[in-house]
This record gives sequence, C-alpha cells and structure tokens, in this order.
Amino acid sequence: MLTKNLLSLILPLLLVVGPAWGATIDLAGALQSAVTNRPLAEAARQQAEAARHQAGAAKSYLLPQVTVAENFAITDEPGNSMFMKLNQERLSLAGADLNHPPATRDFETRLTLQQALYNPDLSYGYRQAQKGADAAAASALWSEDRIAFAAFSAYLDLQQAHAALAWAQSSHREALEVFRVASERREAGTGLKADALRAKVFLAEAQRRLVTVQNDLAIAKQRFALALGTPEADVDIAAPLTPDLFRGLAPAATLERADLQALSLQSQAAELAYRQSKAAYLPRAGLQASYALHDSATPFGADGNGWSVGASLSWDLFDGFRRGETKARAAALKRALDAQRLDATREARLQVEVARRRAEEARLNLTTAKEALAAAEEGNSLTLDRYQAGLANLSDLLGTQSALERGRMAVVQAEAGLLLALGNIRFQDGTFLKTFLPQEVNP
Repeated sequence: MLTKNLLSLILPLLLVVGPAWGATIDLAGALQSAVTNRPLAEAARQQAEAARHQAGAAKSYLLPQVTVAENFAITDEPGNSMFMKLNQERLSLAGADLNHPPATRDFETRLTLQQALYNPDLSYGYRQAQKGADAAAASALWSEDRIAFAAFSAYLDLQQAHAALAWAQSSHREALEVFRVASERREAGTGLKADALRAKVFLAEAQRRLVTVQNDLAIAKQRFALALGTPEADVDIAAPLTPDLFRGLAPAATLERADLQALSLQSQAAELAYRQSKAAYLPRAGLQASYALHDSATPFGADGNGWSVGASLSWDLFDGFRRGETKARAAALKRALDAQRLDATREARLQVEVARRRAEEARLNLTTAKEALAAAEEGNSLTLDRYQAGLANLSDLLGTQSALERGRMAVVQAEAGLLLALGNIRFQDGTFLKTFLPQEVNP
C-alpha cells in the first residue's frame, strides 16, 4: 500500500525532469557576452560610430575643397560666341560677322579650389560635432553598464532559481518522509487515517511546488540567455556568487557614471553653439582659385587655358534679427542642459545612497533569515522525533515543516537580495563594468 502511494506521487515528477544543463559561463564571461552580443549595446556603439564620422565630416569643411567639372555649351549669341572663341584662343575679327556668328561650341574643363580663411560656423561646427561624438561614446558606455548590470541580475535570478530548486527538492524529500511515517503509523494501528491523508496532501503540495520551481528554472535560463545576447543558447551559470565577490571593494569617491559624463559633454556642445551664435555677427573670408581648359571639339581638350585667383569677404549687416533669436535660443538650450545635468547628478547621488542603505538592510535580512532557518531546522527535527515517538500530533509536525520551508526560501531570497543590492551600489556610482570587466572599459 505504501509503495503504491509513493509511486503514484513520485512518477509525475520523473516525467517533468528536464534535460541536462548545457554549457556554463562565469560572471566575467556573462558580462562580456552581454556587452558584446546584446543588440542594444551594438546599437549604442553604432550610434557612437555614426557621431564620430559626423565629426569627421564636419572637420572636412575646414580643409580645401577641390572640384573638377566638365561643361558643354553651344550658342549663336554674339556675345557668348565671341567669349567662347576668346577662351579657346581662336578669336579672329578679320572678316568676321560679329552680329551674326555661326553656332559655336565649347567644352570647358575647370578645376576649382576653395578654402575658408575665416568662418566661425565651420570651426565651431566641428568642435560641436566632436563633443557630440564624445557624448555618444559616453552614452554607449552607459548602455553597456546597464546591459552588464541586467546580465548580473539575470545571473542572480538563475542562481536563485537553482537554490529554489534545491529547496523544493529538499522539502519534497522531507514531505515524503512525513508521509512514510504517517502511513506506517496508520498501518501499525497507532496513527489516524486523517493524519495519513493530511500527510498525502502535504506531499502533493510539495510535488506541485517542485514542478513550479523547475519551470521557474527553465524560464530563468531562457532569460539569462537573452540577457547574454544569445537567446537560442542553452547556457547555465558556472558557479553561484557570494557576497565575498564585493569584499575589499572601496566605495567610489565620486560619481563616475557615463550618463552624467554624456550630459556634461552635451552641455559643452551647447556652450559652443552659444559662442557660435555670437560669432555670427563677424564677417566671413575665403579664397578661391581655378584653372580652366576650353576646346571647341572634344571634352577635356585644350585649345585654350587660363587660371584665376580671388578672395572674398562677406559681412551680414542686417538679417531681420535672426542672429539675435538664434543666440537667445542657444543660451536657453545651454541653461536647459545645465539644469538637466544638475538634476540627474542629484538623482544619481540619491540612488547611490538608497543602494547603500538597501545593501545594509539586505545584509541584516540575510543574517536574520539564517538565524530563523537554524531555529526552524532544530524545531522540525525535534518535532519529527516526537511525532515518531507518538508524543506529538501531525499538525505540530506539519507546522514546523512549513516553517522550515519558509525559512529555507527566505535565506535563498535574502542571499540573492544582498548580492543584487551590493551590485546596485557599483552600478549606481558608475563603477560596475569597471570593477568586473575592466578590459571592456579600458581595452
């Protein structure tokens, strides 16, 4: 009878046991995989790369611009016809009907060089683009920080799922033992049928809980793989993390968050934009030079040739107050970015302080949970001995067993909570990736 009942309860569990684990990865490997393979990290890096090329394009306007052009024209207009022949060095007035010339063709090959001598828009534009590229690079680093911390959190979730499975398996074994003892006492005539039924219900609940944590473990593995940027991989953690991971790590003296650095660089770019708007009241100067070939029959021919060099100076004296409005707009944007950076800095400092307080709270929770678990284990052992000796009823035993299960789960959750809280301190002060993957930050 006992064997039949046990098989009926255990057999479903054997059918839901999953396959063996796949490859394993440690924390450093997990963080490296996340920042390398996550599409969000790649998107941020490509945005930084685009900003860098934009800065390069802005710099190119400071260099000479050289163009070559080939133009063709045909006309019988007297003036244009005469100048075409003159450029081709074929003009002859003897016997020519200047008022009614024949159609004249001209192939013009012109090489032109232009160089800005003084144009604040170009220099300030390049410096703004460079600050924008630096800000995009800082934003990419912050994206990697967030992605790495998400992978750390997923690592802890999977670690907690493994611990929960061990807890559920232990609880199931103990529920089996309670059911065995209750069944034996009933068969021996010293126990009640109601006690055996309650023990069977208790075992069924332990079985249901075990199936749930097995599913939770499978889901945690999938989320972990997704956090690593390899959603199709079958990957597991190599080893559980402990609070010793953070031992000896001194708190950061200042905030080193890349998102605050990006805001600072954006503010500097806004300052350059404001200075550019002030420089709009200054003149612009440039240099132009060209060399031209003219031919009446073939492209790139050389019946005649010539060169020219010139300089230009322009100065907008009145533009309908456009420059004044642009200057006011630039000043407002600069103030807005300064205010945004100040608010973000204050918020980051608060987040660091909250993270530190939560870490102290999590450390105390873990100590309390371990003490409660030790008491629950001793109480359950004593009650089980008393029940087997007929000195305690099943309700007392099931009560201590439930307290033991809650205590085990509380320790699992408290350990994961402490690790997450300690990691959150490093994330909030901007040193998480520098601490656990320094080669990624400083290659």
